[in-house]
Amino acid sequence: MSEQSVPTWALHRRLYEWVLGFAARPIAPVALFFIAIIEAFVPFVPPDVLLIPMCLEKRSKSAMFAVIAITGSILGALIGYFVIASMMAGGAEWVLGTHSIEVVVSEFEKRGSAYVFIAALTPIPFFALTIAAGIAKLNFGVFLAACIIGRTLRYGLEAAITYWIGQKAKTFIDKWFNAITLIACIVILLGWYLSTLF
Repeated sequence: MSEQSVPTWALHRRLYEWVLGFAARPIAPVALFFIAIIEAFVPFVPPDVLLIPMCLEKRSKSAMFAVIAITGSILGALIGYFVIASMMAGGAEWVLGTHSIEVVVSEFEKRGSAYVFIAALTPIPFFALTIAAGIAKLNFGVFLAACIIGRTLRYGLEAAITYWIGQKAKTFIDKWFNAITLIACIVILLGWYLSTLF
């Protein structure tokens, strides 16, 4: 679908097309970096939209593009955790109520690292969990580790699949990637849970 054929009201689709337009330009790595940052703390087009076409355009640089997306996303997660969360903390309590905030904090104390990891690896909105983790004051080391592992697996897998199978990668990722990441989450979290039993 070309930009001209996208209805004026379909702002998200127009934003998607605008982001996609960077793929073959020299500025693409810079655009990827900043899109990865932004998407980690506000609703935005995910970096995958740009990462996959960039890897297809220059397959030999797939690993470098993945590192750019990972780095930008982790920086954005830090902004969500420290900056946006601190800005929203008082407002969240006012909107949701003290009890709801206490529930969120309690839940994050029990399973916060798992939530952040799942959001970092799967299509679940990452920004919501980076901010919630900051509001709940999830242990920073645990938060950072979950972000690094989840984002590395997600963007690393996308870049690797694109490098290995080329043009067929986009169709494969569109069709199967979410299922693959969900299965990976289940396997990793199950392994982590079993390790705590011994």
